[in-house]
Amino acid sequence: MSAGTETKSLSIEPQPFFSIVIPVRNDEKNIAKCLAALQQLNFPSAQFEVIVVDNGSTDKTVEVAKSFGAGYSSFQLLSRPNVNISAVRNAGAAVARGRCLAFLDSDCEPRVEWLETASQAISTGATGVFGAFYLVPDSSSWIARHWYQDWESKPPGEVSFLPAGDLFVNKDTFEKVKGFDESIQTNEDFELCQRIRAAGLPVTNMPELGVIHWGTPQTLGGFFRRNRWHGMHVFRVFLRNLPLLHNLKPVALAVYTLLCLTGVFTSILVSLWTKQFWLPLGFFAALIAPPVLLGIRAATSSRRIGSFAPMTLLFLVYGIARASCLLDWGNWVASVETHDRGVGIPRATKQEKS
Repeated sequence: MSAGTETKSLSIEPQPFFSIVIPVRNDEKNIAKCLAALQQLNFPSAQFEVIVVDNGSTDKTVEVAKSFGAGYSSFQLLSRPNVNISAVRNAGAAVARGRCLAFLDSDCEPRVEWLETASQAISTGATGVFGAFYLVPDSSSWIARHWYQDWESKPPGEVSFLPAGDLFVNKDTFEKVKGFDESIQTNEDFELCQRIRAAGLPVTNMPELGVIHWGTPQTLGGFFRRNRWHGMHVFRVFLRNLPLLHNLKPVALAVYTLLCLTGVFTSILVSLWTKQFWLPLGFFAALIAPPVLLGIRAATSSRRIGSFAPMTLLFLVYGIARASCLLDWGNWVASVETHDRGVGIPRATKQEKS
């Protein structure tokens, strides 16, 4: 057993069917909800193991996680500080014994039938990657309800990607595609799904597998910060795969928004000198045009006229958040590492399993 790993049970029989991998960092409140919910699953406890991988928490996250360990047939707690979340997930997958990996974020709460539903999906032929988009808490604000509950909800069937916080994949398949790309901090779920699809396997949304996402932003400030963080490496993934145009739409909106914002502020300075203010008004109109059109689309698709104004505002904030990512020079640098060098579970981590 490696240093930094704690295991409740030394027995390796029977082999679990699911390995639930939970990355966490400074999330003592939500990890308690997550682990408590897993203890309530209506699925045989011997058929799943729980692997919590701590990313250098400085609060009581580790102590809270340890306190739940005795409630499972198999529980491991690993420490992987100061690495990207993709590497944290890979570390958990490297020591997993189950046939199927179930990636679950620490701020997510699964329903009691979560694993039972996943097991039924596998028995009826589910392959590739499957999972669901997040459910928002019942007490959510208008921001969470309009954006995450309505706009980001998807019907069942094939999709371009699934969030890594509620994602199932066969372990052999995961290892064949070399796991999550450890060189990127965000957009790693989208990037993994694109490699899964390139391998000829589907990415399937199953809403019945939805988990409550307690980390859903509830304020405009939180919404801005979340989308700025998520957008960190969206542009990097785009640059790596230019012929495939991965992330084209969010990148195009980010670039367009940044150009419009630059035009607004520059033209204001010019207008102070010339006393003609039509130019900044023109740039401002150009800035809000895409959010307005997207707001109309959202209201039309949901058949709720009342969602037009809030969705327009949220698309504007989203565009500005993603545009701000372009100001970080590091996000312009596309990684030139090959999949053998930049993707997958490090050899050292694999060896720790033996």
